[in-house]
Amino acid sequence: MPAPDLIPTFTTAVNTWQCDENDHLNVQFYTEFGHEASAHLLATLGLGPRAQRDRGLLLQPRWDHIRYLREFRVVDTVEVRSAPTEVGDRHLVIYHEVRNPADGSVASTVTRRVDSDRSWPAAFRQRARTACIELPASARPRSVGSLAVPAITLAEAPRTGLIEVGRTVVKPLECDEHGVFLPRHQFGRYSDGAPFLWNHLGFNRAAMQERQEGSVVVEMLQHYRTPLRAGDLAVVMSGLADFSDKILKFTHFLFEAESGTLAACAEAVGMKFDQKIRKIMTFSTEDQCRLAARKLHLFA
Repeated sequence: MPAPDLIPTFTTAVNTWQCDENDHLNVQFYTEFGHEASAHLLATLGLGPRAQRDRGLLLQPRWDHIRYLREFRVVDTVEVRSAPTEVGDRHLVIYHEVRNPADGSVASTVTRRVDSDRSWPAAFRQRARTACIELPASARPRSVGSLAVPAITLAEAPRTGLIEVGRTVVKPLECDEHGVFLPRHQFGRYSDGAPFLWNHLGFNRAAMQERQEGSVVVEMLQHYRTPLRAGDLAVVMSGLADFSDKILKFTHFLFEAESGTLAACAEAVGMKFDQKIRKIMTFSTEDQCRLAARKLHLFA
């Protein structure tokens, strides 16, 4: 059962259009759940959207860490409960526990840091500190956070071995009320680019699909650098940072194309997935030799 000190912040159900080739919820929607749950938690603590506008506060996410623990399938119910884990003068770290209330299982944990452009109001800071909990061990980084991700530009990216997996325009419908590109759609760009990256690594995604093999992400860490806005041109460059017999560690860089500025970067832990038996697969010796040849030198 959820911890009694966690605050209800979000409920929904999984729709068909939210699911991917593995017939389970796509990674971008966990980010959306955490984003909306963060807004409800802030409101519960006395700093909802109206209060932020009244005080002239500008809030933005600094990073998101997500662990994907169990699948959500079509029509599964979703419930998020949340609490602060750290309160600073101008920042807040929030823990979200994403559960399937039908069976009580924890499907995901989302931990987000939110920064304010000025100090928190005293009453809000006091409420947040009173509501603080310790971050559960199950939500802490497991396979991400160790890479020293450099702040490169788009012009520098090809020399590192990164490849282009996405070139798009940020649409108004993908932005928040301030016109800023929403986190969900940033994760969506990485997900959309995955077939390009897997093909680059020597895995034929069309052939994999015929064999009922897919790919899954089990953990991600996203750092937000410079906000993108409606109408901006976006380019995603990705590559293989490391691997083992079952795990691929990817890195993604999201750039604003005109200036070449780094907008966001992420680490993602991916695996090959047998869709028939819903189990993780092992990479062959041939696969691993090929992966070694395509590994980035960015973190050497």
